[in-house]
Amino acid sequence: MIPYRSALDSLHDYVPGKSIDEIRERHGLAEVIKLASNENPLGPSPKAIEALAQSAQNLHLYPRGECPQLRTALSHYLGIPESRLVLGNGSDEILAFIAMAFLEKGSKALSCQPTFSVYESVTLAMGAVFDALPLRDWLFDLDALLKAITPEVRVIFICNPNNPTGTWIDRAKMGQFLQKVPADVLVVVDQAYCEYAEDAEYPDLRGELSRFPNLLLIRTFSKIWGLAGMRIGYAMGQEELIEKLWKVKPPFNVNLPAQACAVAALADSRHYQESLRVNREGMIQLKEGLKSLDLLVLPSQANFLAVRVGPQCPELVAWLESHGMIVRSLRSFGLPDWLRVTVGLVDQNRRFLQLVNEAKIQRVFQ
Repeated sequence: MIPYRSALDSLHDYVPGKSIDEIRERHGLAEVIKLASNENPLGPSPKAIEALAQSAQNLHLYPRGECPQLRTALSHYLGIPESRLVLGNGSDEILAFIAMAFLEKGSKALSCQPTFSVYESVTLAMGAVFDALPLRDWLFDLDALLKAITPEVRVIFICNPNNPTGTWIDRAKMGQFLQKVPADVLVVVDQAYCEYAEDAEYPDLRGELSRFPNLLLIRTFSKIWGLAGMRIGYAMGQEELIEKLWKVKPPFNVNLPAQACAVAALADSRHYQESLRVNREGMIQLKEGLKSLDLLVLPSQANFLAVRVGPQCPELVAWLESHGMIVRSLRSFGLPDWLRVTVGLVDQNRRFLQLVNEAKIQRVFQ
């Protein structure tokens, strides 16, 4: 056998949500609704679709690795200098950049669980130690993270709003935390769902980048922008941090159509506002419906809800799939009694609630 890095032995495959095709083929269904992967139910902006079609004539050309048009568009949109931005093939790749640039054998990363599993996988891939503390009251335990900092700790990963719970740390608590973290410890705040966070106390943190040289923000075009299939994410931070990420970035990592779609999406404020409206109203619809079914739902500032079903949650998830409704079991997150449902369109949300009610009547779960 060819020798390989021992760090690979600690890695596990990522568990994605099931696809529509998979469930359609398994159960012989003509129609399947997917509310499992926190995708925008409206799909991408029409302007992004048009940009994709126009980019097809240039598929024989390499993309520009520095993504000049997209970085300029993002800079204007965010109010952040271009020198403070780096782009990746999805935010997953940005997380890999962070691990490659700042973690190595003998170092450690901190986070809380349950949360996005890629923080752990990129850490372990570099031979570093991943130390995950439990959430407290479904929130990242910032006090415990501070107490866990040792000389070996290089990175702290915080997902805000958190996936899979949807819960969030407010502006005051996050500000106090950042002030207490040692300057030689990198704080990575994953804001994949920040555009959906409409609570007045949600910390945007762009204004804090100048104050904290050890702060790095990650965002994505996969959620509210509806471009999950194009795989494009980005990070914001002070120039010194961003320069380190550029050193490990492949030269052509963000493909040409993705860049074109993202530029077009940023210019479509109407689609953005409509996506917010659909999510806002869908949240109310799902919360009220699940409450009427006596199910516990966590507060959320994302585009999904975490729902406690109980010990028979796996049976409910399987039953829903057999009836053409895909939601996400949270077993892989260490929450076997819970599921996560993405906010869909009105009719999709209604169908989900109808099926859960029917399952309850048939005692699929109690």
